[in-house]
Amino acid sequence: MKLKKVASVLLALTMVVGLAACGSSSDGSSKGGDTKSSESKDSGTEKTKLTMWSWSPITRTCDKMIEAFEKENPDIEIEFTYYNYDPEYLSALSAAAASDNLPDIIGLQPGSLTAQYADYLMDYSSYAQDEWGESWKDNYPEMIADQIQMGNKSGDEGNYILPVEAQVISIVYNKNVFKKYNLDIPKTYDEFKAVCKTLNDNGVAPLFFGGANGWQCVNMFTMLCSQLDTTMFDKAQAGEIKWTDPSIVEAMSNFKLLFDDGIVQTGAMSADANTNGTPAFVSDSAAMMALGSWWCQEFTAEDPATTIADWDFGFFYLPAVGTAKNPATPVGGIDFGYGITKNCKNSDAAWKALKSFSAGAGIQACVDDVNNLPAFKGIEPKNDKLNKDLVEQYNSFSEDLNSAMNQRIGEPTIETALQNALAGVGSGELTPEQGCQAVQDAQDAL
Repeated sequence: MKLKKVASVLLALTMVVGLAACGSSSDGSSKGGDTKSSESKDSGTEKTKLTMWSWSPITRTCDKMIEAFEKENPDIEIEFTYYNYDPEYLSALSAAAASDNLPDIIGLQPGSLTAQYADYLMDYSSYAQDEWGESWKDNYPEMIADQIQMGNKSGDEGNYILPVEAQVISIVYNKNVFKKYNLDIPKTYDEFKAVCKTLNDNGVAPLFFGGANGWQCVNMFTMLCSQLDTTMFDKAQAGEIKWTDPSIVEAMSNFKLLFDDGIVQTGAMSADANTNGTPAFVSDSAAMMALGSWWCQEFTAEDPATTIADWDFGFFYLPAVGTAKNPATPVGGIDFGYGITKNCKNSDAAWKALKSFSAGAGIQACVDDVNNLPAFKGIEPKNDKLNKDLVEQYNSFSEDLNSAMNQRIGEPTIETALQNALAGVGSGELTPEQGCQAVQDAQDAL
């Protein structure tokens, strides 16, 4: 999972008590298991009610997204339950699936999460074809379109996740810190090491890394893979090369260099990107973080920190690390999407919601809140209150989606194995060779 800012907003007139939640954001708030339900009006007709669970978008943006949809569809009411992603949302999905009690619509990530629940989801292909034609996937960048069926079982041509938002991973930097220490954006690894040494010498976390978060480890690893070969990550997943291939071992070795060469802060593998990283980053105590396009959402938070309100942030792609010859390419994919479960009694109404959230008023509300990038082509912010530099960065990320390398993993077992291997290598408990062998062992066991 990537870094998400969780707002402490009560979304419901009625609270659904779910699993305990513990996520936090840059303003120190926390949230989980909250329900949004539109207030019924005496219109003389009964509304169609849909239930929806997700961890994304963040609560304030989801409120706007649902409001935009319900305004255009006053006959449909969405009851929304928000969870923090891990473990609350994952646990809630697992328990609901086991008891055949899934809601009408669920939030999904491509690959492993969608694959895990594909048997519980409706194939929406006929709806998409009726709406946008046989070539409906052309409405998404090629990499996004490819991820829709990522993780499907052999021979399964169904489409279960409709992309809503997308993302591009990068290094985000605090301009105030760079200016204070007269630092330039590094173009080479030697320059990167010099920048980080200056920061370490002055007690500032250089590249703050949330090693306790598996998603941070995988995101960094995919950036390092892109520096060597933009196809090797997908080839390893497909079994075309082994996870012990020299190119994969090389990327794993370069991952270890980030710790050996002082690129990331001391104690990085026990740090959390949400609870430790974000406060340090916005208070000028950390200079950089491995984040990406979703960082833009901080700007539209209520009462943001001064560094955010002034938008004192920029981004660059990871300079070539260690043995690599090239900087990282854009890496990313579908941030999240929605699927319709087989429990849904009114799939027509559910499709209307998904269509709005992906390509209509719903996604426009998300984009105006700069929550993350639209997966659907041709949608840009219309919010004239946004910072000009922010909008330029946001639109630049959207453009980079067209050439981005896939960041997602199709098989849940491999995703877990890779996260564990990276944790072991980062902490020094495993050599790069041992880490890669552990992932290959998991692949061989499938």
